Amino acid sequence: MYDLIVIGDDLSSHVAAAFCAINGLKTALFSEKGTAGSSVAGDLTFDGTITPVSGFAENQIAYLSLKNLGIYPEVRLLNPAYQIILPSQRIDFFHDKEELLKELAREFPHLEGDLRLFYDVAEKNSNAAGQWISEHPGIQPKKMKDFFDYLKLIPRFVESMFNTIRLKRLMSQNPSFRKVIQAQHALLSFKTDPLNSFFSSWQSCTPLRGTFSFAQGKQDLVDSLIRKIKASDGLYLSGCDCLSIHKDKVIELNYTDDNGNTEKIESRHLIVSTKWQNIGQLFDHKKTFSFGDFLRPAKTAYFPFSIFLGVNPAGLPEKLARHSAIICNPARELYAHNNLIILESSAKEERMKDPAAKILLSATVFLPDHQEIWSKDNLKTISENIMNQLDHFFPFLKENILFFDPDESMKLSLKLRGTIIPRYQIKNSFFTGFSAKGSKTRYANIYLTGASLLADAGFEAEILSGLNTANLLISQRK
Repeated sequence: MYDLIVIGDDLSSHVAAAFCAINGLKTALFSEKGTAGSSVAGDLTFDGTITPVSGFAENQIAYLSLKNLGIYPEVRLLNPAYQIILPSQRIDFFHDKEELLKELAREFPHLEGDLRLFYDVAEKNSNAAGQWISEHPGIQPKKMKDFFDYLKLIPRFVESMFNTIRLKRLMSQNPSFRKVIQAQHALLSFKTDPLNSFFSSWQSCTPLRGTFSFAQGKQDLVDSLIRKIKASDGLYLSGCDCLSIHKDKVIELNYTDDNGNTEKIESRHLIVSTKWQNIGQLFDHKKTFSFGDFLRPAKTAYFPFSIFLGVNPAGLPEKLARHSAIICNPARELYAHNNLIILESSAKEERMKDPAAKILLSATVFLPDHQEIWSKDNLKTISENIMNQLDHFFPFLKENILFFDPDESMKLSLKLRGTIIPRYQIKNSFFTGFSAKGSKTRYANIYLTGASLLADAGFEAEILSGLNTANLLISQRK
């Protein structure tokens, strides 16, 4: 009998399981696909981290959270943090504020003064948002003291609101600038409408806070979390299929292992990722999992679909950033007709090691969850469309492709649904204006984890949501 079973392939599930394990709960982590750290297409291994990694400077949220687990991943600061690419423009979002403003002024000279004013205000509000998350990791106020702290933020809310109005005015004056801002937030946020939030300043200032790559790959971080579980007499299961879950005072999980044998594990508590593909089955196919979810349901608007390439270095620009967002047609809606393509490239790192090394490139679009769109034939058409668009932006790409298998990309994209974060439609709370949601469900011994619970927090939400859920369970057991 275990104290806890955690189900999920995402980073938040691994964090929750590791934290509970080192705090004395006998824990089993059930990671069906085993894709939290990396995924394999052909003979290539991809990180699958399309959202820029933030929060890993020594005084920042992700670093301090993992420090509580005794984990110190080796990271490298990225500069530029990311790029936004349009048909005739490329904007590098540099780590240094003056460099960033200079770059934006180069592309949008008539907006220079307004953009400096915007970033001056956004930086102050971003610092306030970061301080709030550090002191209130659940984001929503819960105790009386939290509400008093919240009242102190009201001047910042007002300032942020007027700053957003300023930004939207600039966006309305210049279609290209509008798409740059939309693409930036689509790259960083998990919400389809992130601008109408106090935390939009937090997203806008991500380059200034810093984005990072894992020196040994994301798998190294995931392996560290798994080692924490095993070292605490825990169990790690992957390559398994869930057959059924019985919900009662004792949770019973029936599954087939990687040899096809039917097995069973039991526990007193269950934590499940919001991205787990069978979460609807767990909650009897009801659309809401808790009272808070009834008031403000989180709807998955778009799922990611990626193609995976191995490329000769000559096929990509030397200055291509690790993370880029391409807008194919500034006149189109952001998510329409595969207009937004998010790239993750190993170009810079590989060229530093070996100028002739094969570059890993993933290209991701976001698609509605309609059966006809996710049919095999349509996904092949979408793959071809992505390749044609990439050929337009990178004319030497096609002739330098060393690996591309559309069928392999389709299989891997479906496999990664539990890992790569979709895009959600989430209403902000009427009382606070925050979109954060709690971990409790209508079952006393079942809890949620996942970035959608803290969609305002960007990449850090993956780690924070796991810690929040673990802390809630640990506190309720005392």
